[in-house]
Amino acid sequence: MGRSFEILSGNQRVVATLLEREAPNVTRAFCEHLPCESFSVHAKFAGDELIVMVPFFCEPENEIFAVQPGDIGYYPGRQTICIFYGDTEPFGEVSVFAKVTEGLDTLKQWGREILSVGSIPVQMRES
Repeated sequence: MGRSFEILSGNQRVVATLLEREAPNVTRAFCEHLPCESFSVHAKFAGDELIVMVPFFCEPENEIFAVQPGDIGYYPGRQTICIFYGDTEPFGEVSVFAKVTEGLDTLKQWGREILSVGSIPVQMRES
């Protein structure tokens, strides 16, 4: 198994494995900016998708449209990562660079909370 990182909000955490072979440039850019504090909002139309602002830009790679629950992708040119936790149909291809390995149910809880309150603070760090 490759390197991993954590996404934390309050006392809850989600763990994801980096897909360094499939998306080496996005993974490198992401890791260069860890640890990172940000916030998460919920997608409005695409489905079960959390969006987190990140402080970098990167060229696309490993782009897919048919995402699966647990996929984490980078939207090129938008300084956001998207964390897919259920049925989702993104508006375009995303550069998938990580996969949730622990905490998919936590993402569902965060999704419900965000839809209720608007956003939640998150921290991301290597684990």
